[in-house]
Amino acid sequence: MRTRYDILQKDRKGTFQWLETVTDIETAKARVLQLSSESPDEFIVFRETDLQVVVTSQAMQTDTEVVREFPQQRLQSFAD
Repeated sequence: MRTRYDILQKDRKGTFQWLETVTDIETAKARVLQLSSESPDEFIVFRETDLQVVVTSQAMQTDTEVVREFPQQRLQSFAD
């Protein structure tokens, strides 16, 4: 089973919108960089297999380490 990554956009109101699914983390990171250069909104990537957030556009902009793991945070907690 291949891991799939969903890319979501989080607007200023905290609402998530699904944008697309990709099959590898490198493509997901590149896409988040592209999207964040075009919009002030936050972009989040999570693994479909376990719904773990693995990349955020904010982390990519502030950290030298591009991939961030958020083991205790699930997508649901971001929607609150």
